[in-house]
Amino acid sequence: MMQPITRRSHLQIQRDVIYALLLRELSSTFGKNRGGFIWVLVEPIAHLLVPVFIFTVIRQRLLPGVEYPVFLVYGFLPFLLFKSICLQMINGVNQTKGLLGYRQVLLLDVFVAKAMAYAVIQAVVFTIVLTGLAMFGFDVLPPRPLELAAVLALTVMFAFGLGLVLAAISSLIPDARSVVKVMFMPLYFISGILFPVTRFPDEWVRRLAYNPVLHLVEMTRAMGVVGYEPFKYLVPEYPITLAFTLTAIGLMLYRLRILARVTT
Repeated sequence: MMQPITRRSHLQIQRDVIYALLLRELSSTFGKNRGGFIWVLVEPIAHLLVPVFIFTVIRQRLLPGVEYPVFLVYGFLPFLLFKSICLQMINGVNQTKGLLGYRQVLLLDVFVAKAMAYAVIQAVVFTIVLTGLAMFGFDVLPPRPLELAAVLALTVMFAFGLGLVLAAISSLIPDARSVVKVMFMPLYFISGILFPVTRFPDEWVRRLAYNPVLHLVEMTRAMGVVGYEPFKYLVPEYPITLAFTLTAIGLMLYRLRILARVTT
């Protein structure tokens, strides 16, 4: 007896497509060889070792009661999460152009899958680095793990929304991709990754507070580092509002087919 043919809804098809694209992204990083996995770890470890070594040698604490390696990890890894998702959404479409020839695969599916994949990848990196610090005796257990997970999810959403907007701009102005890549370097230094911003003059800190990434970094440390006090200008509603606004703008641009120019 023949089985009845069941038709899948559009949402079911999109869910399956995103899942397949997610597995493809993860497989390209972890599945083929160990080299890809090792390379994922090289960037965060390289960035962490140099400043940790310097402050270990001079035996100086930037904040009372807070170990510098823990301070640095809880600042750099959320920044890396944000940076990775943004860059992958800007540059990664060209790597999957062939998939867009399939009728079921939408450009938005590619963006969602890339954001999810790099969120998973950075979560793995985060766990490995924290485990390594714990083996050396550092207190890395977050005092507020659920709130920490919520802040990291907010970071993913903020990066996704900004990535959509930057992808739209890059589709109209191809040279903008190079500009965006360069801008991540100064952003790294003004987001409180290496030093607590409270060490700067108050006038500087008030200006730095316009940087939403700084708020995300400070929120991550507040939820993940025992005894850490964020800077006084922290406003959680600021990155939350920006995350929703950028995502809405990015989706609107997608609906207007501006992002579709990437595939032409």
